[in-house]
Amino acid sequence: MNRIKKVLQWSKQHALALVIYVLGLILAAVIGRITTTALNRHDTGGLRFEPYIAVVVSKESVDFPIPEEFLRGFQDGSSGKTYLETRDGRKVDVRTFEDLGSVEEARRIANDLVHDQNCILAIGNSNSTLTATTLDVFLGSSDPPSYILPIATANELITKAKTAGHGAVLRMVPDNAEQADVIQRLIANLAPTQRAAIYIDEENPVYSLNLSRDIASRVRRHGGRIVIEEMLGPSNSIYSSREAWKSEKPPDIIVFVGVAHHGLLLIDQLSELAVHTPLVFTDGCMVGALIENIAKIPNRAFVLSPVGGKNEATQMPTYQPIGRDAYTLTSQIISGCSNCTRTNLRSHISQTKQQTMLSNGNAGEYSFNADGNNIGMRYHVYEITGGKLKEVTQF
Repeated sequence: MNRIKKVLQWSKQHALALVIYVLGLILAAVIGRITTTALNRHDTGGLRFEPYIAVVVSKESVDFPIPEEFLRGFQDGSSGKTYLETRDGRKVDVRTFEDLGSVEEARRIANDLVHDQNCILAIGNSNSTLTATTLDVFLGSSDPPSYILPIATANELITKAKTAGHGAVLRMVPDNAEQADVIQRLIANLAPTQRAAIYIDEENPVYSLNLSRDIASRVRRHGGRIVIEEMLGPSNSIYSSREAWKSEKPPDIIVFVGVAHHGLLLIDQLSELAVHTPLVFTDGCMVGALIENIAKIPNRAFVLSPVGGKNEATQMPTYQPIGRDAYTLTSQIISGCSNCTRTNLRSHISQTKQQTMLSNGNAGEYSFNADGNNIGMRYHVYEITGGKLKEVTQF
């Protein structure tokens, strides 16, 4: 009898414990739901999640410190704050995403962002090819996030956004057409015959092909000739075009259109071949390693940059000041927007972009035209000499 009582008592205890456990789960779910609802409740009484800004960079790219410099500057500008505030006092989170310099990863992130209504604005990517990938995803949506381009210069990006009717895309740096103009004038000054070779980076084809063709068109228009126009990278080398120089004299100037890694490869190959032709590097090569490696060869060398005025002459102008300016510009835009949903922010930028100006930025002036291009900034030409930079002001 006692044994039966003990069994019944044990059963009751365990049944009670089970009931308490189940009730606990139900209570936790109810509390979680109430908490989530409270956190996501908008001032008007509707339900919505906190909005956020996505900063998409390729910080892990090898031999390409521009994204890291940009992000460092952006974070410096924030002074440790992880959010911005709208005109009506709502907090907007700032989140960073790493695309690893990969088109596939950039596309995956862009798809996640475009399907997440909490993302109201994207800032990125770290080159024109990745930016074109992201923009294509955004333009496939009827309700895309606004988009700020702090690095990408390919002409077609803004043209594509305009054609698709996305009026909330802003480019912070001058486009490839502006850079091509400066490079043509530089070529004519360095080599009046304008017999130029253009090497095009395989790594960032949207940027490189777009800009190389722009340069070639301008050189021809001004009486010059493009005697070589080839890709440079894992699949192609300067050595293949070097064979043609045996029957004809080398070009009078070499232009490398691309990013740093293959620019450094070009320097190595020119050193091996003892080619002393003057060199021009486009803005994608704006890295400190360029100065160090130019010392290997006696060639005169020039590099372009949208950053000017506040850099030290002993080091390469970096994208850190553009990162700081990106934070200031974004803060200015967000602070002018009320009820800052994705749709409302897009409308706000579309309507005010020609009045959006940052006249005293760390890297220059930001003044946008109706298309969203920055018309307040220009490209600077720097000559690399004796391990230092000297701005060439006539261009």
